[in-house]
Amino acid sequence: MRRKKNILLIGQTPPPFHGQAVATKLLFDHDWNEKKVYSLRMDYSHSEVEVGRFRIRKVLHLFSLTFKSIVLLIGYKPCIIYYPPASPHIVPVLRDIFFLTFVRPFAKGTIFHFHAGGLAEYLNSLKNPLRFLARLAYSKPDVGIAISKSQVEDINAFLPKSKIVIPNGLDVPDDVTAGSKKEEGLKRILYVAGLRKSKGVLDLITTAEKLKQMEVDFIIDVVGSWQEPETENIFLSELSQKGFEKNFLIHGKLTGQDKWNLYHSASVFFFPSYYESENFPLVLIEAMAFGLPIVSTKWRGITEMVDHGGSGFLCEIRKCDQFAEALKCLLIDKDVHDKMSKSARSLYRNKYTKHAFLNAMEKAFEDVTSND
Repeated sequence: MRRKKNILLIGQTPPPFHGQAVATKLLFDHDWNEKKVYSLRMDYSHSEVEVGRFRIRKVLHLFSLTFKSIVLLIGYKPCIIYYPPASPHIVPVLRDIFFLTFVRPFAKGTIFHFHAGGLAEYLNSLKNPLRFLARLAYSKPDVGIAISKSQVEDINAFLPKSKIVIPNGLDVPDDVTAGSKKEEGLKRILYVAGLRKSKGVLDLITTAEKLKQMEVDFIIDVVGSWQEPETENIFLSELSQKGFEKNFLIHGKLTGQDKWNLYHSASVFFFPSYYESENFPLVLIEAMAFGLPIVSTKWRGITEMVDHGGSGFLCEIRKCDQFAEALKCLLIDKDVHDKMSKSARSLYRNKYTKHAFLNAMEKAFEDVTSND
């Protein structure tokens, strides 16, 4: 009888709270029944600010993680490694080159789960020998998992033996989404992200200006931690100069019920991102779970998540006039808002739940552990 392979999951779990870490935690916490699935947590970054940046502590952790991985792969032989490749930045790419070069020879196979977008394009911009070493480290996994259809072409560059698209999913409890929304007071626009320029945070102010010119009353709730001091200074300065203090509420980083309360009180979710590593933002899944129509951008996997004209509006990046028009429509036209709200909630239930995500991952793991 053929012996099934084991799987060693390697990945970051919160903190920090970002899409890849949250999705990895679902895998770590899942009961895999009869499958032999083991886990080893990355611990490179303790906050969003540290992601992608060099720290001596990270180097020490890399050596430790490499050693532990090799020991476990030998101990649980035959064993496949599940690994999320880096975002397109030099520090995490160097980390992956070292780790994968030493660890992959001890594995019976490799599953790469590509969460970040733009890695193949970034590697092409590198010079040899670094580009050659990176290609060697990432090449020919047994399975390449993309989280959006638009990412498949990107992962083809790594020559996976097989590939599959599995959208991320989340478990947003029904008890926090239940109940009717309050209609009193100003309509609220919710923005949740790691606060950086390419997440569109500065576009919030320009869009707010245009909404004011359209005589639309609103409040924009901004949730997240600042990741670029320069962008924070520009944002706060412009906020003061333009007299928008009463239209913006800056909440900082929120989790749990505090965050859910803002989703529940919002009318619209606004996400004008063009972030370099953006691919399949989990905040959009959270918004859909609460039945929030979404105004976002035609950027990578976002175009697959938001049904333009159905569950929200997709605009060109940095086009604040388009953002303002879409937001105005949703804030003023109740029929359009309610129709899109129902569609957003339906998309969440049908495609983006934790159950759907884990079922797809179980099937992928079953296929790879049963094959030679």
